[in-house]
Amino acid sequence: MKYLKLVRFQNLVAMALIQYLIRYSLLIPAYGKNLVLGDLVFGLLVFSMLLIAAGGYVINDYFDIQVDTVNNKVLVGRNIKRRVALILHVLFTFTGVVLGFYIAYSVGYTIIGAILPITAYTLWMYSLKLKRKLFIGNFIIAKLSSVFTIFLALFELAANIYHIGTPRLVALLCVYALFAFICSLMHEVIKDMKGSIGDKTFNIKTLATEWGVTKTKEFLKWLSISLAFMVILVSFYEFSDNLLALTYAATAIVSPLFLVNYWIYKAQNKDDYSKISKLNKFIIFTGILSLCFFI
Repeated sequence: MKYLKLVRFQNLVAMALIQYLIRYSLLIPAYGKNLVLGDLVFGLLVFSMLLIAAGGYVINDYFDIQVDTVNNKVLVGRNIKRRVALILHVLFTFTGVVLGFYIAYSVGYTIIGAILPITAYTLWMYSLKLKRKLFIGNFIIAKLSSVFTIFLALFELAANIYHIGTPRLVALLCVYALFAFICSLMHEVIKDMKGSIGDKTFNIKTLATEWGVTKTKEFLKWLSISLAFMVILVSFYEFSDNLLALTYAATAIVSPLFLVNYWIYKAQNKDDYSKISKLNKFIIFTGILSLCFFI
């Protein structure tokens, strides 16, 4: 159980789920089974991506031992030896990069495969020092979340660039990438507000420690409102005649976003921010499941 927590198993499941939903709800219906990656190749690419993400989570905890101790959420150094964590990071990251790059090379998309080692290096630098710089760390993680969302779809788009259905797919994938970016950015800022005591102790610059609680809450408020209106616009554009899809968007995504806004306004302590973080994860999950309406 401790190792599943170390690699954020729930996050990895969500990452795999969105890849397969994009494949079966958008790509295969548009291109057909014969014009997309084979099941084995696709599965190996998903696996390589998950390994790199798992390695990133491990090394982040490895470098965060002191801060996590102050915030009472330490795992590496207490339940898992530091040496074991470092070995797991190297094993996961190396295997993920080599496997993914090899698969990309074998199907003729080496340039796209180069995203994997760049991502692994970025995760290392984030954990080592970038996360301590004001907003840069938040932005990097949010950007990587959006890249991971559409990464495997890039293989399909590159192979079918002149297909009549490609422009619409590009637009939809950009929407989901933006959704992932904003939700991830919100998650990172909420997490920083929750762990502000440890961040102040070790001089880690976050929006919460530099801007203060009031301004950071205002920033989160506008992120949630912007995301809610984006979902509303896209829902009416894509599903104007689908009452079920519109109802789902309103009740499972938009309403929880406005609830997040209200809870942020009322939040006072770590437990409040934990509750907001869980609701934000729920919104991410319902956003992923919204892909089912394209099947």
